[in-house]
Amino acid sequence: MPTSGWYEYYVVDPDTRTRSLALAVYKPCDAFPEHAVHECVLLRDQIARNHRRLPVEWLDDLLREQLGTLYGLLPRGFSVAAFLFLILRAQEDAPVVDDGPEGERFRATAPEEPLRRAVAEAMDAHGFQPRRHVDPILDQVLFYVATGRFVRPWSHFTRTWSVLKWLQYLTQRTLRNEMGLTTGRLKAPRHVSLVARFFIHCDPVDPFGITRLSIKLCDSDPRSLLDEPEDIHSGYRD
Repeated sequence: MPTSGWYEYYVVDPDTRTRSLALAVYKPCDAFPEHAVHECVLLRDQIARNHRRLPVEWLDDLLREQLGTLYGLLPRGFSVAAFLFLILRAQEDAPVVDDGPEGERFRATAPEEPLRRAVAEAMDAHGFQPRRHVDPILDQVLFYVATGRFVRPWSHFTRTWSVLKWLQYLTQRTLRNEMGLTTGRLKAPRHVSLVARFFIHCDPVDPFGITRLSIKLCDSDPRSLLDEPEDIHSGYRD
């Protein structure tokens, strides 16, 4: 039985309440309802810690600068949805937390890598701000953005890659496919066991502000989605 799934991010218009698909993310394994709910909770906690205003402008500025006229072709709310994707990728990329010698919990330091050194040197040379963020997850997202600006710019891939493939590459150490969240639809979608639909309710004044994040868990048949988005306690439909 497949354990893969799709995470679909919809932006909800604060005035009309209409929903539009901003980004689809493929999860190749462990796409279980409880995992999707857990990831929704992680995103909600991150949003709450930042007072419902994530620094989406980091990514949005990168997309505007790198894509030029292509930026206007992105789906509505793409920057917000893609930023949530980067947060989940940063969670996947986080160093393992181990037990210390006296039972303390600590986060292991990631080894210094050539890519990280190259990004840090470029940030220094260009006076890039902010350099770091106190939140380790947002600090990793900032690293992804800086990677796209200085080391893996869109101009290097524009003739052969899609924007989604480029965005994915910003979160990977190498070109080798990783068994994590993957942006974009497949040409021939495989059968999946779960479709998790995240509904991003944006602030009516600030398009980067998120007032609410809800989720609906469905089976692989999209017709199982109810008309109204429900909260994370709505359950899973067989």
